[in-house]
Amino acid sequence: MNQNALKLVITSLIVSMLLLSTACSTADQAHAPEKFVIDWEDHTVVVNDDPLFESASEDVRHVSPGSFGSEYARMTKLSDKEWIMVYTVYRNQGYFADEKGGTSLEVAISQNKGRSWKAVSVIGEPGRDMDNGQIVKLKNGDLLLAGRSVRWQESYRLPVYKSTDKGRTWKKLSEIDANEGTPGSLGDPDKGVYEPYFQLLDKGELAVFYANEKHVTETPVYSQTISEKISKDNGKTWGEEIFVAWTPDDPAARPGMPIASRLKNGKYVVAFEVCGTYNCNIFVKSSDDGVNWEPGIGTQVPVQSGGPYIAAMKDGSLLLTSNSNEVSMSIDDGASWELNPIAPWNGTFPQYLWASLYQTGTDEVAAVNSIPRDAGGHRVEIRFGKISPQPSDSQ
Repeated sequence: MNQNALKLVITSLIVSMLLLSTACSTADQAHAPEKFVIDWEDHTVVVNDDPLFESASEDVRHVSPGSFGSEYARMTKLSDKEWIMVYTVYRNQGYFADEKGGTSLEVAISQNKGRSWKAVSVIGEPGRDMDNGQIVKLKNGDLLLAGRSVRWQESYRLPVYKSTDKGRTWKKLSEIDANEGTPGSLGDPDKGVYEPYFQLLDKGELAVFYANEKHVTETPVYSQTISEKISKDNGKTWGEEIFVAWTPDDPAARPGMPIASRLKNGKYVVAFEVCGTYNCNIFVKSSDDGVNWEPGIGTQVPVQSGGPYIAAMKDGSLLLTSNSNEVSMSIDDGASWELNPIAPWNGTFPQYLWASLYQTGTDEVAAVNSIPRDAGGHRVEIRFGKISPQPSDSQ
């Protein structure tokens, strides 16, 4: 090949590479998330509304069992039309009045994308308060349910249950973490573990994030941290504790109520409240692999406060809500946030509790909340919203 021909070949290769690079860049831009708005439907779907009953007295938390109802609902997608939900119910007088009493977790199934629900099972641990339920679907189709099980100020556990029949029956599988003591010994300050949340990782491993008070009497002192453990055998056993969110310069801060999600770029994000010295404001932080986390508490999400929930949308955008009952959207992996013009419900904490969000269709979002009742307590409801492109004049 002569020198001119060689130059022509090299030039052609360079041009081809430039064109390919430009095409890839254009394709990436074409698939980048765009701003949208959510218009909420007027009507709601009632998932559970337990009847009131007469309480003998308040329980150890000064809660009236008879007016509790149901709250803290979390949904998980099983198939295109089938969803499963777990929420907390109270159907006895509490473990102080009844040795087998305490709150329990009810599981319900929808076969029409959340428009109607049927309760299929209840998980209870006699003599203990169960709450903070969440379900993950494993790659083999099995379901794992995690929650917190406590006797306040004396026993704190994070059990894992397994179902192979879509939530109809459950068997105890493992325990993520625990702290055991004599009555009153784990109080002042409390030394519990709470609010577990599963997240599948890329390598087939299962992560669980949770709020942890066990370091409050250690050195260095942390009033509460977000902790993580990894299972390499589908929840049968759990590895060593990993710190996810903690405040080396502010031991009184209390990161808690973690919710994790996988970003479209392959990274992982965790949203959580930081109570104590941060007024329960919501923060987010990310990790390349969902296992290794930088020190600190990340960046704050404006407006949002208490009990967050973050959801990754199919287009790569993020939705986030909290006890503030507003919905925030991010199209840059959580670097910035914009409020949806209208909230799903006209109310906030403590009347409305533990909201969550899910994408149930290409242009549909489901907002789940614990709705206050006139007679006391809460019921679990869903309000669906339609996704529409944000008008150009507001961009």
